[in-house]
Amino acid sequence: MAEIILHQYVNSPFSEKIRKIFAHKKVSWRSVEQPVIMPKPKLIPLTGGYRRIPVMQIGADVWCDTGVIIRKIDELYPEPTIYPDGTEAACHMINLFADRRFFFSTTPVIFEKLAAVIGKDFLEDRSKMMRGANFEEITLLAPDARNYVRAYLDNLERSLAKRPFILGNSFSLADAACFHCVWFLRAEPTAFSLAQKFPSVMKWFERIDAMGYGDVKPMDPDEALKIARESTPATTPGADHGDPNGLKPGMRVSVTPEDYGFDPVTGVVVTSSIHEIAVEREDPQLGKIVNHFPKVGFRISAA
Repeated sequence: MAEIILHQYVNSPFSEKIRKIFAHKKVSWRSVEQPVIMPKPKLIPLTGGYRRIPVMQIGADVWCDTGVIIRKIDELYPEPTIYPDGTEAACHMINLFADRRFFFSTTPVIFEKLAAVIGKDFLEDRSKMMRGANFEEITLLAPDARNYVRAYLDNLERSLAKRPFILGNSFSLADAACFHCVWFLRAEPTAFSLAQKFPSVMKWFERIDAMGYGDVKPMDPDEALKIARESTPATTPGADHGDPNGLKPGMRVSVTPEDYGFDPVTGVVVTSSIHEIAVEREDPQLGKIVNHFPKVGFRISAA
């Protein structure tokens, strides 16, 4: 199998979630450092416009969003499991909660203090990701967000007081998902102090933090582009015969995140399942690329 390449940046919380899954599964992978803000000239050819981090590449196939990255990693490396004791449904539900509620509650708490020093370019970039909203105003949400974060941490504390991991005695996707939110709080001491008031959460946090990142070696972005250019997509055609919207291979569609980073990727459907859609497009630099997206959290429309 071609190397697994993760396009990320060091301080990306969603990348941290994937890095912990790599560590748990003892995956060997390559790390390509991408810019925190636009432009991202050595990422966009791979993604067709999608700008969010992380992105996983294997040859000329590119997985966008952790929702579909997690499923691909588990398909390639089923052991050790990230769904111990039949917890797959619970893990994915907790993962969605962590992405959509827990993480977005941490953001105002952190940037209440950091917004003044983070830099105008970053604030403008994130405002554009939010369809013109003023990211600086996110600080106004901090008081309520602190209440949310504290309540979520208390829920974790109640579970972790009796067991080493969120769903029992083994690491699971639920741990990676919630860990990345607490890990992000560590970016600002006042924010992290909320978590430090929960002793069982902190013991769990230190346990996950100590896992490291697995067998990782850096890769230059140009090398990753060269690999894509010299590869052929490995995705085979497949249809979801139960698709409620009649989506079929060969249809031309646009796929767009529904929450932020509203950059559509347009291509021809190669395969579709309950959880995933993959579209092929022709990039002028790289040739044929297949981009994979989760269906949950993305809008699919005819193009």
